[in-house]
Amino acid sequence: MTDGSNDHLLRFPLQLDRPLPRWASVAITARIARRFADAYADDVHEPAGARIAVRNAVALAERAAARGGDGGISDTFEIDGEYFDNYDIEALALALGGYAQAANNTHADLSLDEHIEPFCRRGWSAIALALLALRCAFPEIVSDANARTMREAVDWSVRAEPATEDAIFAELTRAHELAEHNAWSDASPVVPADLGALWPDGRPEGWPSPRLTFRPRARIIRTIGDRLISGPEAAVIELVKNSYDADARSVRITLVPPLKAGAGEIVFTDDGHGMAFSDIRDKWMEPATSDKRTRSTSPGGRKLLGSKGIGRFAAARLGSHLRLISVASIGEGADQPAFERTTISDLDWEQFEEAKYLDTVSFAYRNEPTDEPPGTRLYITQLRDEWTEVSINKLHDELRRLVSPVNSEDGEFEIHLDLSHCTIENSGFDGFAMLGVQTDLIDGVKIDPWKVRPFPVLDASDYLVDGIFDESGVFEGTMTIQRAGTDPVPILLRVPLGEGQEPCGIVAVRLSIFDREAETIRSTAQKAGFGHLGIREARKLLDKIAGIAIYRAGFRVRPYGDAENDWLTLDAKRVQNPTLKIGRNQVAGTVVVDDEESSSLVERSSREGLEENGSFRRLQTLLLTLLSEEVEPRRRKFRISAGIDRRPQTNFREVMQNAQHAWADALLAKIPAPERQEAEKVIARESDRLSGHLKELEERQAKLEAQVTLGLIVGEVMHQGNTPLSFIENESARLQRRQPTLFDDTKEAAEDRADLPRIFNGLRASAATLRSLLNALSPLSGAKRGQPQDFAVDQVISRVQFLFRSRFEAMGVKFDVDPAVLAMVAHGYEADLMTALTNLVENALHWLAHHQIASPRIQITGAEEQQRKGTILVEDNGPGVSEDFVDQLFDVGFSTRTNGTGLGLSIAREAMFRSNGDLVFVPSDEGAKFKLTITTAEQ
Repeated sequence: MTDGSNDHLLRFPLQLDRPLPRWASVAITARIARRFADAYADDVHEPAGARIAVRNAVALAERAAARGGDGGISDTFEIDGEYFDNYDIEALALALGGYAQAANNTHADLSLDEHIEPFCRRGWSAIALALLALRCAFPEIVSDANARTMREAVDWSVRAEPATEDAIFAELTRAHELAEHNAWSDASPVVPADLGALWPDGRPEGWPSPRLTFRPRARIIRTIGDRLISGPEAAVIELVKNSYDADARSVRITLVPPLKAGAGEIVFTDDGHGMAFSDIRDKWMEPATSDKRTRSTSPGGRKLLGSKGIGRFAAARLGSHLRLISVASIGEGADQPAFERTTISDLDWEQFEEAKYLDTVSFAYRNEPTDEPPGTRLYITQLRDEWTEVSINKLHDELRRLVSPVNSEDGEFEIHLDLSHCTIENSGFDGFAMLGVQTDLIDGVKIDPWKVRPFPVLDASDYLVDGIFDESGVFEGTMTIQRAGTDPVPILLRVPLGEGQEPCGIVAVRLSIFDREAETIRSTAQKAGFGHLGIREARKLLDKIAGIAIYRAGFRVRPYGDAENDWLTLDAKRVQNPTLKIGRNQVAGTVVVDDEESSSLVERSSREGLEENGSFRRLQTLLLTLLSEEVEPRRRKFRISAGIDRRPQTNFREVMQNAQHAWADALLAKIPAPERQEAEKVIARESDRLSGHLKELEERQAKLEAQVTLGLIVGEVMHQGNTPLSFIENESARLQRRQPTLFDDTKEAAEDRADLPRIFNGLRASAATLRSLLNALSPLSGAKRGQPQDFAVDQVISRVQFLFRSRFEAMGVKFDVDPAVLAMVAHGYEADLMTALTNLVENALHWLAHHQIASPRIQITGAEEQQRKGTILVEDNGPGVSEDFVDQLFDVGFSTRTNGTGLGLSIAREAMFRSNGDLVFVPSDEGAKFKLTITTAEQ
């Protein structure tokens, strides 16, 4: 860029003419180059090689200045983990010379474009100044007949960017001051940073802002591997999936003793398409590669299981050393396909702990033609974990669960766990005996005895559910009560998309459900082909295979299906309702989901489950709704009809009738007349005492049921009470803040006083709302009941309507009440009718919302009848009640809600009984309809 003129140096005559010690001149030259190098190194549009060369050259000049001395290189320089000797510096200078020539040509071509030229000039200057800094620092190594000086660096910088002039002037001034004060010699070291801020007055306008970049440490490989791969079993499964993605027909896992930490070997051998050298270099050696994410299928047409790019972490998790041999096709030769073999003889993962940065770790490889068939072999040595009999059994079970039991015998992909090297002497267990392999069957047998076979599908279960959810959540399938020997019953179920949920694609479901009574479970095991087992063994077997596993592309998504994984919280629900709900250890099921793109069910990077997004919540809802609305009620109905379960008898009316000892009449008739009278007195006395106790219990139950109903609507209470409470809280705080100045003679105080009527009116309205809410809750307070009273039905309905007002408005529910009902006057306990109506309305609202009914409606009609009786009908236009479950509706514990307690309708009926009324279900063409019978007041 220089043209022989020094016009740009007119400001620097004193500083440039006064000599500086050698390393001070190098420090200033390096600082001049650093300003351009920082902007250039961050420009991703420039060649990566040129950017690295510029960065290293400037850093070397800075290190040389800071080291000082006579300038000879006795020791190498270390830059970010890379070491430079005199040969490396000479090669770097040659490379920079080439880059400078290319930049010069580019600048000449583009210098007429006013938009491009500044960027091009800045890049050219960065390369030229880096080369000047290198030559200034190492003149003995970087020979140049026309050796440049610090003066040319100054001239170049000011010509390329005049705004650098002030910074350079300040550096020169500071360097002369320090040199004089510290008596620097030509050997004195000078730290460039001591010359002041790089940009004392800020960066020039239009100059690129500094940028920070991530440069991963080498140990991130080990850190990520230890975090993403939860254990050795997970690492093995990850490598098995890699073999599947490589279109292998089989993968063999061979364990070679001693299986101790720091010793032993695990060998993975597959017959897949292998990895060409380019694949190893550009994909396998690139952590978190996007290769499998950008293509959804393998060359052989398989849906890819791996898309996270973490396979190599699995190898690092298993052992500290890896030998990789892969054979792959590289095209067609003259007469036959051509293959190449790539070998990494020793990939030492411990180097990642010792090296500083990831890009400084390298491994030797060998690439050569071969006539071997394609495939990959991994030899993992110096194992990180001890493999005991327990851990290998766990691995075997994991591998058995890995492949879906459905269509598992098609031979498309086989897994072999070879323990033939394991003996009691070298491993503490015999590999043949542990997996039940007979040594005399190995020779001559066609099927490899080490083949891992999935857990069987237990078609001998007591109940079998099979079907498919489509994308909209409609399930079509069957349920077979195999214990009863009946034919499959069709199931058609629609599950609307709930709040916070997203579609999860097509879901195939197959559930084998078991009763766990002693004789039943033993019989089931025998029918499944496990022979005559004891109760303990049979239950242990069921525990081992139980769980609902999720499969994708034929492989299990861990950890779903593990014994400790209850992703549907079945056990928690069963604790609340053991007679109805099915526990995790009562079902062995498979749930098959689509790929990530179709289902939005995304596997975590750690391979430990799916992300709990809206699609995963949708999947949970589909399964739980199928169980609660169809499977569990049908199973309970069968068990009651078969006499396995007993229907709970909690009807106080029946208990009271039994307490009257009507059964005693037949017994008394057999007692001789003289003793009969005395016996009648004893029975009557005890009957009265028992009836008294039962009435006390009934009183206590009434209070408890009222409180349970109150708990049912606590959300409504909090929602409706929150608005008036917030108003009172906020306005009282405002009044407290304004009170000291409220009566001042100011404009602000006058405005505050004018606002008082609005505040007082709001406070009165909020208090009235809270009073109405408390009045509505009053019948459910559980206060002492006293004697039956006359009360207006319309007051009870008004309270119910008030409690659910917010839900009516949010859902757009039309709530109609027949005037004839509002005119009724009932006799009994207001709390009982309130309890019954509250439960019925809440139940209707739930199913209207759950099925997202358009134009939802709840209607209350009725009429007063003779003999002091009246009827109230409560009906809705929801999904209604299945005929299969009508006889169980009022049973304690029966519910088809996913999280239902099965108490609501039972409580409602008991409440009506206590007021000498009744509650029954009425068949209807639309929705659900219930009839309440009440006792009316005397006219």
